Amino acid sequence: MKDFLKKTKISFISMAIIYILFGLMFMIHPDTTNKVIVIILGILISIYGISKIFAHVNAEEFEKLQGFSLGTGIIALLIGIYFLIKPQTIVSILGAILGFFLFFHGAINFQHAVNLKGMNYEKWWISAIFGIVSICFGFYGVMNPTTISPAFPITIGLGMVLSGISDIFMITKISSYFK
Repeated sequence: MKDFLKKTKISFISMAIIYILFGLMFMIHPDTTNKVIVIILGILISIYGISKIFAHVNAEEFEKLQGFSLGTGIIALLIGIYFLIKPQTIVSILGAILGFFLFFHGAINFQHAVNLKGMNYEKWWISAIFGIVSICFGFYGVMNPTTISPAFPITIGLGMVLSGISDIFMITKISSYFK
C-alpha cells in the first residue's frame, strides 16, 4: 500500500511540475503557443501514458483492481500520438484543451480540499481557493479558445502555474496524513 501511495505521489508531483513549467512558458513567451509547444505536449503526454501503462503492468494485483493506470495510460498515449500527428489541429484548439485540463484539475483540487477538510486540516480552504481559481481559468479557456488577446496565453499560463502549485501543496498535505 505504501508503495502504491509513493508512486501516486510521484506521479501527481511530476504532472504538477510539468503544469508549472508549461504555465511559465506561456507567461514568459505568450506568442509561442504554436506547433512546437503542441509537439512537446504530445511527447510529454505520450510519455505519461506509457509510464501509466508500465505502472499497471508492474503493479500488484490489488493495485490493478483499484487503479485506472491502464485506461489512463492508453487514453493519454493516444492523445499524445494525435498531438504529434495533427499539431495544426491542436494549435487551433489549444486554448480549449488547456482550459479543459485546468477546469478538470480545479475540480479535482476542490475535491482534495473537501477531503482535507474531512481530515480536519485547518487550512483546507486554501486548497479550495486554488481549486476555484483553476476552475475559473479553465472555464475562461474553454469559452474563449481562439481569443487573439495577448492576455490569453498569460492567463492560461497563470492558471497552469497555480494549478501545479496547488497540486504539490495538496499531495504533500494528503500524503502527510497517511504517515
